[in-house]
Amino acid sequence: MKRNVVIGLIALAIFVAIIYWYQKNKKASELLPAAQPTYEQSFEDKFNIQIPEDVDKAELKDVSGGNGSGLATKQYENGRFTHSVLADLPDPAAGYFYEGWLVNGNEGDLSPVYVKTGKMSLVKGGYLLEFESSKDYSGYAGVVISLEKVFGSKPDKPILEGSF
Repeated sequence: MKRNVVIGLIALAIFVAIIYWYQKNKKASELLPAAQPTYEQSFEDKFNIQIPEDVDKAELKDVSGGNGSGLATKQYENGRFTHSVLADLPDPAAGYFYEGWLVNGNEGDLSPVYVKTGKMSLVKGGYLLEFESSKDYSGYAGVVISLEKVFGSKPDKPILEGSF
């Protein structure tokens, strides 16, 4: 009989240890934060596209006080420069449009060089700009998306800005 009591106590101790271990691991896994998607993954999901890994990328942030955002890419390969921008922006007021720019120079420079990359197109989920050139603009580290009423030689009202 003593033997049965000892075996019962051992079995009970093992059962309690298993329950304790399970509860401890359950609490630890609940404390781990869920993995947050990267900025790039968020844009890939929103626009339902795959951004190539072998391009330079820049996050574009709203500098106008709004909540717009964007992602720019650039690449020079085989004598061809390509630049794209995906942007989550509100529709502009009637008569206005979004225009893209590459910028060579820093904010403190007296005369940064701007290259107009085109008018953004409304696509499912946001705005898109695609620019190609045989000239190599790889050295242009800045990107600006501006709100324009007429085509100019430099950004009128910057909305999004970022750097590669």
